[in-house]
Amino acid sequence: FFTFIGLDAVSTAGDEVRDPQRAMPRAILGALAIVTTIYLLVAVSAIGAQPWQDFGDREQAEAGLARLLQDVTGSTWPGTVLSAGAVVSIFSVTLVTLYGQTRILFAVGRDGLLPRAFARVNPRTHTPVQNTVMVACAVGLLAGFVPLSDLWDLVSIGTLVAFIVVSVGVIVLRRSRPDLPRGFRVPAYPLTPLLGIASCVYILAGLHWYTYAWFLLWLSVVLLFYFLWGRHHSLLNRAVEAGLPVGEERPR
Repeated sequence: FFTFIGLDAVSTAGDEVRDPQRAMPRAILGALAIVTTIYLLVAVSAIGAQPWQDFGDREQAEAGLARLLQDVTGSTWPGTVLSAGAVVSIFSVTLVTLYGQTRILFAVGRDGLLPRAFARVNPRTHTPVQNTVMVACAVGLLAGFVPLSDLWDLVSIGTLVAFIVVSVGVIVLRRSRPDLPRGFRVPAYPLTPLLGIASCVYILAGLHWYTYAWFLLWLSVVLLFYFLWGRHHSLLNRAVEAGLPVGEERPR
């Protein structure tokens, strides 16, 4: 699941890509197809190497493919190599997610919904160094003091809700603003966004009630900040109130 979150985080690099309207959809969909194919091939291989009933064993479920390799080969080193690769892959996904968060803060700050400090870039590297430091500190504190099981549930619910909002946004904009120029059009509309919403709701149904409670608490904090501060500093809101075309008022 976190690997797919990493694919989604690639979209946050749109400001640093040449011709993002063409490159970003191709990169995301291409990587998604490759990763999904590999996942399916690994699953088929695992089921072919061991009866599916054995995957219900708690020890097998926790060890995953590493334990499977040990059982099949009769040696521990293949599982060790696989585990090391898993650690590296999780680390890489974490880095991509951290990178994406810094760019999200930059984009939101540039649009006026956060203080302008979030929209500053280093004059030498042209990257949001300040955002990187703040995100690293925040993630370090969360990793140090919040149980991992609670963290990944909160990350999951936040990501799934974001996917639902995007899918709903596709449907709404197709109806309310069909004239908007689009660099990429979602195929198989409206089936694709509807299936996206349904799959996210299905996964959300398996989360604990306290995950929803924490999510609603943080959502309330964000909405409170938006209505008290962000809404009044939003460049888009200022442009609409001034009767300017959307996107004309941008920060220098």
